[in-house]
Amino acid sequence: MKTVRLLPALLLLFICANPGTVCAQESILENYILGLGQNSDGIAVALSDKYFGGGTARAAIAFADGAGEQNPEVKSGSLVINVWRTVRAGEITFALLCFGVQVRGFNAEGAQVYSRDLPAFTFGDSQGGHYMQTAGRIPLSVAKLKITFFGNYE
Repeated sequence: MKTVRLLPALLLLFICANPGTVCAQESILENYILGLGQNSDGIAVALSDKYFGGGTARAAIAFADGAGEQNPEVKSGSLVINVWRTVRAGEITFALLCFGVQVRGFNAEGAQVYSRDLPAFTFGDSQGGHYMQTAGRIPLSVAKLKITFFGNYE
């Protein structure tokens, strides 16, 4: 009986220890939802956050479809994520630890139709930094994009 109870705990420990897996116990640093409508053709959406994760970094996120592309066959959109921090000489700030970024797209019925995991990043104690990633080929059937950053300031 003890072995049966120990197996789920060991499995959870293995999953959380795997750096490629976002563990359910990791805290959410920041969460954004972009509403794009039922057909995102011709849509451009942008947001900015002066206090990313309630701390000293800033964020800018933009979505645009491929309507302006030279190739008329482009039928998808792109999401550009920027997070940055500037630290002045002598300024003391906590480290910003981001363990991973999840991008999920949902259609008008609420079904997930797009999924992408982006790499982690860290801005050290009293250190500036810049993180930029692009998530492309987002289908125009996406009505809502959810962007979740896992991590914390410490």
